[in-house]
Formats: sequence, C-alpha cells, structure tokens
Amino acid sequence: MIGLLRLAPAQLRAGLLAVALAASPLPGGMAAGEGREGAGQGEERGGAEKEGEDSALLRAMRDELDRSMARLRLPQMAAPYFLSYRVEESETAFAGASFGALVQRSQRRSRTLTLELRVGSPEFDNTNFLPTRRWSSPQTRSFRLPLTDDYRELRRSFWLATDAAYKHALETLAKKRGALENQTREAVPDFAAAAAFVGNAPGRAQALPGAALPSLVRAASAVFREFPEVADSEVHAFAGNRLVTYLNSEGASFATARPNAGIHVLAATQAADGTVLQDYRGLEARRWEELPPAAEVLADARALARALARRRGAKPLERYSGPVLFEGQAAAELIAQALAPRLLAARVPVAEEASAGAFAASLGNPFADRIGARVLPRFLTVVDDPTVVANAAGPLYGGYRVDSQGVAAAPTTLVRAGVLETLLNSRNPLAGVAGSSGNLRANYLLPSNLLVTTNNGLAPEALRAQLLALAAERGNDYGIVVRRLGAAHGTLMADGHARGAPGEAAVERITEAVKVFADGREERIRKARLAGFGVAAFRDIVAASKDVTNHALQFVPPNVYTLLATTALYGISSAVDTVSIATPDLLFEELSLKRPAGHRPRPPIAPHPFFAQAPAKAAR
Repeated sequence: MIGLLRLAPAQLRAGLLAVALAASPLPGGMAAGEGREGAGQGEERGGAEKEGEDSALLRAMRDELDRSMARLRLPQMAAPYFLSYRVEESETAFAGASFGALVQRSQRRSRTLTLELRVGSPEFDNTNFLPTRRWSSPQTRSFRLPLTDDYRELRRSFWLATDAAYKHALETLAKKRGALENQTREAVPDFAAAAAFVGNAPGRAQALPGAALPSLVRAASAVFREFPEVADSEVHAFAGNRLVTYLNSEGASFATARPNAGIHVLAATQAADGTVLQDYRGLEARRWEELPPAAEVLADARALARALARRRGAKPLERYSGPVLFEGQAAAELIAQALAPRLLAARVPVAEEASAGAFAASLGNPFADRIGARVLPRFLTVVDDPTVVANAAGPLYGGYRVDSQGVAAAPTTLVRAGVLETLLNSRNPLAGVAGSSGNLRANYLLPSNLLVTTNNGLAPEALRAQLLALAAERGNDYGIVVRRLGAAHGTLMADGHARGAPGEAAVERITEAVKVFADGREERIRKARLAGFGVAAFRDIVAASKDVTNHALQFVPPNVYTLLATTALYGISSAVDTVSIATPDLLFEELSLKRPAGHRPRPPIAPHPFFAQAPAKAAR
C-alpha cells in the first residue's frame, strides 16, 4: 500500500514523481519515453533531458501549474487559490460482433487533460453553483493533449486550457454572487482540506489481447445462430490501460496505472403478443486474463439465449404483493441501482435563476438529512473499501490507492447495524459529512468495493423456508425469487413500456424470476417490474444469506452531467471505472410486482432470414 509520505512536496515533485512516471507502465506495456511517437528521434522537447530528469509531460505540467498560480490574475479580479492537472493517457482495444459477424473493431490511444481551478476562497468559491447554460460549460468539453512528448506543445495546451478555465471560473463566481443577492446559502464551505498525497501507485499495465478479442466476440455471438427465438444479439469486448498523472497546487502528486477489461453479452426477443424480452451479461475485470476463458463465455451466452427462449412461453405476471427474495446478481443490482446512489453525497447548489430553485433542490440527496437514522435492518452493515482486492466470494475490482483529487483511498463505514453514519464524498463539503472519503473517480463520485455484510446470515434452505412461511402468512400460494435484474446500458430493443411513477427508485426490469411453491415447484415469470419501490423498503428486509455474491459493473451515478456543472472540474474524462458490489441474498417481507405497462411493439412480420433459409443450421 502507498500511504502519505511525511516529506516536503517540493522535495518530491521533481524526484519521486519523476521516478514514478519512469517506472509506471504506459499503455501497451511501454515504459515512459519508450515507443511513443517521435521519442528518441531528435524532436524538440524544450531542452535536452538528462538521465533521471522529469519527463517532458511532467515538466510541462509542473511548470505551467507553478506559473499559473504565480501570475494568472486579471486586474481587480481574484487569482486561483487552487489548481490541479490530471492527465490520462489511455489505449483501448474494442471489438463487437453480432450473429457471428464482426461489426466493429478499434484500437485507439488518447491523452486528455482535466483541470480543477478554483477562485475565491475555500469558504466561498466558484463551485456549488448551477448555471442556467450548464451544457455549454468547459466541464462537458474534452481537452485533448498531443501524444508526443513535445514540451513546448504540451505547455501551450496547458496554458490555453488553464486560461479558459480561469475565465470561466471568474464568470461563474460573479454569477454566483449575483444569484445570492436574492437567495440564502447553506452555511457550509465550498472546499474541504485534505492531506497531500505524494507517492506512486503504479499498478501493472496489461498487454492488449490483439486478435483474441475479435475472435472471442465472433465466436460468442455465433452462439445465437442456434436459437431461432432470439431476434437480436450483440457481444462486445474491450481491454485497456490508463496511466493517470496528477499534480495540484497543494503539493499532491502521483502516477498510477489502471488497466481494465470486460465482455458484455446482450440479447433480445419478443413473445407472441409482442412483449419485448431482453437480458444482459456483463463480465468485468482489471485485466483480460482475469476474465473467464472463452469456453465459459460461450456457455454463458448459450445460457442467456436458452433463458430468453424459455421466457417467451412463460405466463405474464399480472400483480403480486408479498415476500420477495433477491438472489445473486439481482440482489447486487438492486443495491447498485436503488441504494448506492443514496450513499453518495450530493449538495444542493445555488441556482442562477430563482425559477430553477426547485430543480436544484432535486439534485440533493435525501439521505443527507438521514445521517444517524436507520436505513437498513439492524443486522446489515455497509462499508465502502477501495483497499481490498478480494473476499471469500472471489476478487473485487473496484479498488484503487488514490482518488482523482489526490486523496488517499481508505475504507468508509456508511451504514453500521442499519444506521446511516456518513456518505461518500469528494472535497466538496456537505453538512454532517466530514471531508472527503476519497471517492472521486475520473470526474464522478463513485463507490469502490461496496461490501454489504450481515451478522446472522441464513443458509439457502432456511432463507427459502422463511420466504414460503411469509407467503403463507400473507395467504399466497407461492413466494417470488428474483435472480436477475436488467441494467440500464444492457438493452437492445425499445420495449415501449412506461417508466416508474414519480418517487419510485429507478430499478430496471426484472429479467429472471420464478414463483416458488411449497412443494418445491418453480414456475417461470415472463417479465415484471417492481411497483412503488422506494429506498425506505430496504428497512423492511427481514433476512439475508450467510454467503455473499460479488458483482462487478459499470456504475453511472444519477444526475451526473448536471452535477458536474456545479464543480470546478474542467474537461470531461472518457474513463469508466468499475464498481464491485458484494452482498448477501436479501429477503423483503412485502413488495409489489406487476406486469410492465405501456405499448408492446409488434413482432417482425417475416421470419428470421437465417433460419428461414437454412433450417438445418438451427438444429445443430
């Protein structure tokens, strides 16, 4: 583990970080200065670099940051009191296929810059303000840097980006002061202090899989040639490396390598009445070799197709009220979609126009007023821990050593024995939340490894028996077990169904569920959704399993782009960070499920051409 080093920042910025960058593997497994375009070919680099000197990138970052803090000031205007540069160098390989044919393949490199520039003071600055024209702000622009290590061009890029950010910060600060002439403001500072992280957390870059990637997606997508019932399907795979270099005006500095990889399988079909049925399998890991072998990926795709085909003939669920047991992926997705967003601090910003005050208020997190209150049953505890790499159920992929504001990673107990203790936060203060938890990842506030534990977990048989006992008390002949929930980014076909009612948690469709009867018989449910589900329902969990399931996913926080406009971050990051959810199965005493309402699109008029022309292939 890399901790805080008790050394003066000036001693380390030109030494330790230079060594960190030289040692950190770059995209594609290159060492710093190796294999880059123009490197070692005599291009101008702002002066000769001797052995052990800083890289051109690091020198350009440091020199322009120091100059900006010393000289960047318009007459009669505030100077920056905080400035950071975060450079992300990435290389990603991607391939997508459908029905055995490769439809997309790419491999690209990029180098992007994200700044955080604050004017005013930590008590009152240009953040926590919602402008009317938030979509045109620099926070939604991409500041691309040259891939070559040309010191002068890098300095020019940093200079222009910093100049734009400074002018926008001054404009925002003036608008915020103007808006507050007729509004009140929460008596909370705008910026929290944090210890300066100085060190190196290099990780280890991966060799990109090359031809193995398109070969796998073609083979996995060809599985669907065996299933005439499946109308549409896609398989995507990616692997990448990301080197992050960070400096700020408080002396924080680090370099870290963050590889990632994933395989996504999507499929969709329609029942005879037009009901759209779809499912999604997402496999996430840090490295390509950590993903399941090809044979297992193909078997998983085949299992998805079979499950979809069986659901076409299942009976619709009209309405159900009673106990519901969420198992495995469904329990983890329920936590990710409904509870995890409430564990992220979200401050209500000052709105530029009074008419937008109600919208600004809606961006806040209601859990900010529930710290100290019970939000889960007393036998459950929730900890966010970016320092762990595995648990009893296997590897966890949400970890890191330092966040995107230079705050050291550390575990945070969010809910203890059912009681909410705090929220995950960046350096953006929130009343009742003490400083940053180190959870700003890329440009967004995200969980890392979210660990849900219980002190009295039940064996599967005991949990199933309690489900049936509660169903009998309710007068039901059966209980319901949900095994899979859909994911927002795991859809292929528009299903025409209405979203949930206002106030409901944004939980996706139930994609795999069964009715369980007292004699052990199970009856498949075609499709259903949770009705009237809100986060208060988590307090009514009556039991949990003793074993946990690990589920890795791409987590997208709510209102992400609107909240981004209330920060001092400039330049959007294209990086996606993985979150791991570790949770037991969860038994709710009473929930309502019903058939999704809305328009059902008509099935295709003509049959699938592949099976119509070559029925023999479908039999294999």
